[in-house]
Amino acid sequence: MKEFDHNGLLLADYQGKIFEKSYDLNCSTAVFMRRFLHSDLLEILDRNQSFSLSLDVDEGINSIVEQFGQSNYGTEKFSRASLYWIGYMYRYIAYTREESTHFVMSVFHYKQMNNVYYSFHTQDPEWCIHSLLEMNHLDENYLDKNYRLKQIIKEKDHYQ
Repeated sequence: MKEFDHNGLLLADYQGKIFEKSYDLNCSTAVFMRRFLHSDLLEILDRNQSFSLSLDVDEGINSIVEQFGQSNYGTEKFSRASLYWIGYMYRYIAYTREESTHFVMSVFHYKQMNNVYYSFHTQDPEWCIHSLLEMNHLDENYLDKNYRLKQIIKEKDHYQ
């Protein structure tokens, strides 16, 4: 597990602000989430290097809009506060567990994150992660690439 340092804080805050700013787009939260997940911006964020980004929120949102175009599809939007927290938590988890955001979002779906927002947003991020894992009947090892790799190798050895 990687320490959540100043660089991680900058990235988590930036991603949270990007998610929060997505509320101003004409599309639903679901559309934004799909676009973000496939964006060039996410590829850069997953490098976990704040110096490679301008950290300008408008620039970040504009890069997603430029990449995918404007969309008026969908109307359901999460609250700004929930969006910020979800974006922050996704980056916190990806940063500290050194995982891709794709993986993190596949383990903790954004709808689940929104559903727990009101009871989780004031809690320590580590407590939130452990509670989310427990809710999904997983343990911390699931967020460890080496553990998952060992499980795959063990299964292959078992069948040979």
